[in-house]
Amino acid sequence: MNRLALFAELSAALSARERAILGPPEPGVRPASVLVPFYEEAGAPHLLFLKRPQGEYRHAGQVAFPGGKREGRETALACALREAHEEVGLEAKDVEVLGELDEYDTVVTSFRVTPIVARIPFPYPLRPDPREVEKLLYVPLSKLLDPRIFREEKREASGRTWKIGFYDIGPDPVWGVTAGMLGPLLEIVRALPCMAAATGAA
Repeated sequence: MNRLALFAELSAALSARERAILGPPEPGVRPASVLVPFYEEAGAPHLLFLKRPQGEYRHAGQVAFPGGKREGRETALACALREAHEEVGLEAKDVEVLGELDEYDTVVTSFRVTPIVARIPFPYPLRPDPREVEKLLYVPLSKLLDPRIFREEKREASGRTWKIGFYDIGPDPVWGVTAGMLGPLLEIVRALPCMAAATGAA
């Protein structure tokens, strides 16, 4: 895989595609954003996740991307950059924005999330806020692309049965909202020309 081609092609693919913009939100649904941070380590692309601390609040103990609800008239990008700075100490000036993914509505927590895909430097002096972050997870893209780590389970929520995706990256799986946003991103990555060349596809 040509990692330089990967980021250029991913940015181009995100710009060229038509994002899914959802209709008017249900009452009580609040806008939010997350930053989906790619980085390079030892010549290989990775994604940065964080694990939320345990506690009595939404998404406690889950693996997530840095992010949260928007404030005032804040844009999706401004929110993602602010949250990433507050949660892990990432400076906005060090973020290279690659594009946006489709809007995503959470089922239980009533957020409408805009995922912002970005590239960040590595190594980087990240400063996780212990109130927001139990630990950071550094996951190779190649591992996430392995279909063997993906599974689905049926769960009941809001009076309906939902298929919930899980990526078994280790003791702390990526699931729920984060898995729902990660899946479409990985499909875009799989379709990039550099990925086809890496796998010997035509």
